[in-house]
Amino acid sequence: MEDHSQAYFAWKRAGIQAAWCWHVDAHLDIGRDGLEQAALEQLRPALDPLPELTGNPYVPWGGLNCGNYLYPAIRHGLVGRLTWVIPPDLPHGKLLNWARTHLNGWLDLTVEESAGLHDAGGYLEGTLLGIPFQVGPAAALPRPEEPVLLDVDLDYYLNLQGKVWQEPPGPLPSSLFTTVAFSVLGGYTATEQRCLAAPWTDDWSGYQGNALDEAARHVRQRHYQQGLEHLHELSAVEAEYLRGTCQHHLGQFEQALQTWQRLLARVSSTGQAYLAGLASELLSTRLNDPQAALDYAQQGLQIVEDYRLHYAAAVALEQLEQPRQATQMLRRGLRQCEGTVISLQMRRLLARLYRKQGKEGLAQIELAHLRDDLSPSSSVGLFGDIR
Repeated sequence: MEDHSQAYFAWKRAGIQAAWCWHVDAHLDIGRDGLEQAALEQLRPALDPLPELTGNPYVPWGGLNCGNYLYPAIRHGLVGRLTWVIPPDLPHGKLLNWARTHLNGWLDLTVEESAGLHDAGGYLEGTLLGIPFQVGPAAALPRPEEPVLLDVDLDYYLNLQGKVWQEPPGPLPSSLFTTVAFSVLGGYTATEQRCLAAPWTDDWSGYQGNALDEAARHVRQRHYQQGLEHLHELSAVEAEYLRGTCQHHLGQFEQALQTWQRLLARVSSTGQAYLAGLASELLSTRLNDPQAALDYAQQGLQIVEDYRLHYAAAVALEQLEQPRQATQMLRRGLRQCEGTVISLQMRRLLARLYRKQGKEGLAQIELAHLRDDLSPSSSVGLFGDIR
C-alpha cells in the first residue's frame, strides 16, 4: 500500500477484531488531530476511504492519514493489543523517559498510563488508550506465541539519515495478516527504496516520488535549510505547511508566522484551527505579541473547542496581565483534558494565576491536585509537529 492509513480499511474488510498488532514503524501513527468524535462515528462503518474524511501525509489535519489511523483502529475495536517495534536509533536517552515524552506528543496520554509505563527488560510495557501496549526494539521484545497483525512501514528500515540500517524483514513474529506501506508518498521513503518491500511482494512498482516528496524527506530528516531550498518553486498548501515548519525550526519566526498567515485562507476549518494554534504559540513564546496570540487562539476557538487553544489563550491573557480572564479560559480547557499529563501543566499555570489574584486557598487546591496526580512525565508543547 502507498499510504499506511490504508491498513485501517484492509483490516476492516478482512473482519479483523481485537487483534494483537505488531506495528513495525519509525512512527507510532496514533495521533488524534483531524479525528474528532463526529469524524470517528462517520468513519466507523466505512470499509473504504471516505473522500470527506481523507487527509494526506504532508499535513496533520483533515481526516484519516498515515499519522493517525491506529487511533480509530483501537477505538473501533480492530486492535486490542499494540506492540510498537522501533528502530534502535529512535530513542534519545533512557527509553522510559523518551517514551513518556514521545507518547504524550502523539495523543492525550493519561497520568495513569504515563505512570504505569515501566521497563520490562530492554522494552516497556503498559497500557495505551486502555489496551495492553509494548514499545521497544525488535531484539528486546518477547516473541508472541500467537500470530499477529504484522503492520510494517518501510521507513522502519531507514536511519535518521535515510540510509538502510537493516535489510527487511528482521526478527518478526508469524503473521495473521500483513500490511506493508511503501510511504514514498509523504517523503518518508525514497522512490528507489521501494524495493525494500521485496520480502513481502514481487511487485514494488507504483507511486514515484515528486518534488514535494523530496522536500518533505529533507524535513523528516531535519535538514531544514535543504528542505527550504527544495520548496522554493512549490506553492501548494502542503508545501506551504512544510515551508513554515522549516522556517520555525531554523529560528525564522517572523517568516514562519507570515507563512501560517498566508496558509490560513487556503485550508479547511480544521486546518485553520490547527494553524491558529501554531500562530498563537509562536506569538506568545517567540515574538512577544500576546494580543495577537490571543486573537489567533480565539479565532481557533470559534471553529473548535480545543483545550490547546484554551491554554494558548490563557498564556496570552496572563502576559496581558488579565489573570481572571486567563483563569476562566484555562478552566474551560481543563474540563476537556482532565486526568491527562497535559492537565498537570495547565494546573501549574492555574495555581500561578490564582496567586496573582490573591487567591492563595484556590492556588493550594490546584497544587494539591498536582501532588495527587503527579507522575514522572515531561512537559511538552501542546501543538504538534509533522511526523
